[in-house]
Amino acid sequence: MLEKNQLPNSFTQFLPKKTKYIDLHIHTTASDGLIKTDFLIKFLQDTPHLISITDHNAIEGNLELYFTPNINIIPGIEVGCKDGFELLIYFKDASDLQKFYRTNVKPFKNKYKITRTKQSYSYYLKQIQKYDAFVSLPHPAGLAQKNYLKNKSYIKQVINKIDAIETYNHALPQKRNLTAYEIRKKKEKFATFGSDAHIKKEILSFYRYQNNNFSKLSRIKKHLYNCCSAVALFGKHLHYLLN
Repeated sequence: MLEKNQLPNSFTQFLPKKTKYIDLHIHTTASDGLIKTDFLIKFLQDTPHLISITDHNAIEGNLELYFTPNINIIPGIEVGCKDGFELLIYFKDASDLQKFYRTNVKPFKNKYKITRTKQSYSYYLKQIQKYDAFVSLPHPAGLAQKNYLKNKSYIKQVINKIDAIETYNHALPQKRNLTAYEIRKKKEKFATFGSDAHIKKEILSFYRYQNNNFSKLSRIKKHLYNCCSAVALFGKHLHYLLN
């Protein structure tokens, strides 16, 4: 259910022919992921691709690959708000990403919570207007606190102001992705999609999903990888809190 035909024109113009991997939601060691950029460079070197590293309130991983030859990457970041709400923000140029980070993210990073800043969703929606940026709502029907449809009273207001809905998140059950798809379709928004990977196995699983090599066993493994990722995330967040 990857809506490639609903990607914005600013993304599709970067798509290579016979693309085998599109992933617009990846986390590296720059934030709470365990994926090293070296792995991504090696994985992508012979794979026609379009990606974006969207680390939580961090841009080092994205910039490293942006300036790496033969890597087709969109400058991006996943910004966390003080109440836990998140936005995926994509830029046309790395310099805009850097300026946005220096001005609107770095000064407000939360010392104890890696995925949050000290600013509200309304602050970021206003600041984004200063840039030629593209905003997508990740996992609107996600799990627990990431189920914005249920726990964020202002969600309808946000949806009216953003450009896209993440209609497929490989870390979520299909039913929740279908909910996101229905919202995108009803509101006539663009679509984004991604692995939301924090570990290497999730990248490989999402690659198999995109290339028609996703068996029943692969689905079972996917859930196992998601569980392993959750454990790894807990450890990374605890380390951040204690340091």
